Parts: sequence; structure tokens; C-alpha cells
Amino acid sequence: GLSVALIWFEASLPCVCLLGLPLERPYLASQKVESLPNADAIVLLGGGIGKSDGLAYPDMFEGADRVWHAARLWKFGKAPKVVCSGSNDLAATVPLLLDFGVPREAIVVDNESRNTYENSRFTEKLLAGCASHAEAQRCGEGKTILLVTSAWHMPRACGNFSKTSLRVIPAACDFSAYSAYSGARYFWEWVAPSADSLMRTNFLFKEWLGKLARK
Repeated sequence: GLSVALIWFEASLPCVCLLGLPLERPYLASQKVESLPNADAIVLLGGGIGKSDGLAYPDMFEGADRVWHAARLWKFGKAPKVVCSGSNDLAATVPLLLDFGVPREAIVVDNESRNTYENSRFTEKLLAGCASHAEAQRCGEGKTILLVTSAWHMPRACGNFSKTSLRVIPAACDFSAYSAYSGARYFWEWVAPSADSLMRTNFLFKEWLGKLARK
């Protein structure tokens, strides 16, 4: 009975809100592009998009908001280049950025990084023109970046990038927990379990573990 109750709670909207809203709430006020300053680069963390063999175009999932938001920032002239990182960058992210109007010469691809920590180090070396993280640190204050990722992922991402010489300005999108919270209009949506809520709980719990582990 306890196991069933635990799984029920993990698959419910209250659990999603409990885990997700504290992560996303700090970035609600800075959603609009107009409120963000200019920077040296837009750093787009990969996720929410894929490209399978045999498909003509990328598949866009919930996190694909990141790609559109990076393109939106570029179109507003917030930075001259977009540095994108992720396992499907060349096959999926770059073609989508091109479709959104970002020219290929403005796109820099990080195909070396395997996680957010490595993203931060690679981007620092790339923008500082240095061979290593230690060398970039010795150069003093680094470049300013607009960091684009999902709002629930932003605290951990900023934590990793804050250990570099880069000046980080969060440019969050994909407010998953807040969208679920604000979109619930009926009582049963709050009490009935769903596969969607269980999926959200899974990645939100991972973010809290990563956030605590980084401390």
C-alpha cells in the first residue's frame, strides 16, 4: 500500500509542482527577450530534439523551446553567435536553427561535451580563445553569455557555468512545471496520476540530485 501511494504521488501534479516550481520560479521575470542585455554569445544547451535515420526533419519534443528561444535572441540582435551543444547538434539543432533564420556562419557547434559540466568548460575555452580551463581563468574576466536552457535545468546549468570565467545571464524557456501548474483547471488533474507527471517528476528529481551533488 505504501509503494502504491508513493508511486501515485510521484505520478501526480502536486509532486511535479513541489519539485519543479522552486527551480523555475526565479526565471519567470526574465522571460522576455527585451529585458535581457546584449552578450558576446548565446549558449544553447542541447536537449528536447532528435534526428533518427530515415527521417527528413528533426523531431521536436518539449525541450525544443530551447532552439527557438536561442533563435529568437539572435534575431533580436542580443549576440552575434550561437554556441550549441548536444548529441544531435549537427543532425538536428543546426538545421532547425537554419530554418529559424540563423545563418550557418553564426552557429558554433560543440560536439565534444557529454554533459553540462563539460559544456561549461568547452564554451569557456572557445570564447576565451584558450587551450584549457586553467588558462582561461588566468585571463581574468571572460565573455558574457546568454545561457539558454529549460527553466528547471537552469539552476544546475548556472552552477556549472559559474565556475568558469564567463559572465552568465540566464535566458530560460520551457517552463515545464509552471505550464503544468497553470494549465490544470479541474480537480481530477490534481489527484489523478499520469504518465506525463511521472516523466516530469523523473527529470525534476534528477535536477535536485545534481544540484545537491554540486554543492
